[in-house]
Amino acid sequence: MRASKRERIMAAVEGRESDHVPVSFWYHFELEFPSGEPLAEAEIAFARKYDPDFLKVMHDLPLDLPDGMEAIETPGDWAEIRPLNPRKGSLGEQLKALKIIRRRLAVDMPIIDTVFNPFAAANKLCGKKFMEHYRANPAIVRRALEAIAVSLADYSVAWVEEGGDGIYYALDGAQTTTMSEDEYREVFMPLDRLVLETAMETGCLNVLHLHGENVMFELLHNLPNHVLLWSSQLTRPSLREARGIHQGCIAGGINEVEILNRTPAEVMEECRRAVAEAGSAGFILAPGCAVPTNTPEENLFAIRQVVE
Repeated sequence: MRASKRERIMAAVEGRESDHVPVSFWYHFELEFPSGEPLAEAEIAFARKYDPDFLKVMHDLPLDLPDGMEAIETPGDWAEIRPLNPRKGSLGEQLKALKIIRRRLAVDMPIIDTVFNPFAAANKLCGKKFMEHYRANPAIVRRALEAIAVSLADYSVAWVEEGGDGIYYALDGAQTTTMSEDEYREVFMPLDRLVLETAMETGCLNVLHLHGENVMFELLHNLPNHVLLWSSQLTRPSLREARGIHQGCIAGGINEVEILNRTPAEVMEECRRAVAEAGSAGFILAPGCAVPTNTPEENLFAIRQVVE
């Protein structure tokens, strides 16, 4: 019997097999305004064209800064950051897009929105100088980070209240090239846990994405999540190694960099190897991160073709 998309994804979350391994993939849209109605139209067209088993919505608008502030330029500027209303400003625009998408796509398709963790969200506000600012004035910057975490937690609840299924939590910064494990554990991990625990209380599909290479996998994988995703083709651990570490559902197996240059046959072969390595239960076939926007469409169609 053919399963619905929701049944297929929930089976994977619960560690069970379904009619076939679920698949999903995503890329950034080249939009002049990457939220609201333009984003909704782009995501709906993408979903109808490629038919993923869940839709991961892009979220490319940064968080709002206080009135009159165009950027965070000094460590002292962080003192102005306060929790945001999740239904106003840029977050409100994203909710507008999400509500349109949810209304126009079949209820059978799970929809999750991208939420960048406090480190990543803050880094976007200061020209990627966050760690420099933090180390210069940890007390002020840490309070701002806590306010951002509250904003993200509140937003994840607001999205589920509007019919969403959960979030795609892009956890950045927890890499040995960015900070030490002790620094992450003391300062950043409690805030990631706050957002994820809040999301898990309300949503049924929360994907924890460990962004980048050299991730602190052994430290991060036990953070609350329904699905764990990382760039398994670009950094350790492999899918097989991860099965010996993480007990829940995992996703990955597709090289999000090389898919641009491969043939459909090569993409299909990589997908087959991934399923053989990870097993068909508790696994979602997906790229480790967004694929290039100009990935040949025949390569994306090949991903679904290999499992059906």
